[in-house]
Amino acid sequence: MMKRLGILVALPLAALAMAQAQTPGGSASAPGKSPRAGAVSAMPLTEGTVERVDKARGEVVIQHGDLPNLGMPAMTMGFNVADKRMLDRLKPGDKVRFNAEIVKGEATVTHIEAAR
Repeated sequence: MMKRLGILVALPLAALAMAQAQTPGGSASAPGKSPRAGAVSAMPLTEGTVERVDKARGEVVIQHGDLPNLGMPAMTMGFNVADKRMLDRLKPGDKVRFNAEIVKGEATVTHIEAAR
């Protein structure tokens, strides 16, 4: 009987711990809500150099450092942008810092700024 009681207490506690671990930012974050495009998240910015800007396709090609949140090593690749207006202030050769996330299955720049 005591063994069953221990299991009945342990299971809900384990489920609660797993749910909290999966909620970014702890209890202050609302579950199921993602950060809005363009908002600076808590993840560190990655440095890179703009190689090409394609306004027609809504894409920027960036030579970048590691992107740990996407599991990508340093490389040169094209990204969609969360807001096409981001492309208006970019040109090849610009040094930038940015965040990228997977949006609708595609690597997408969600925030970008000039490197200082």
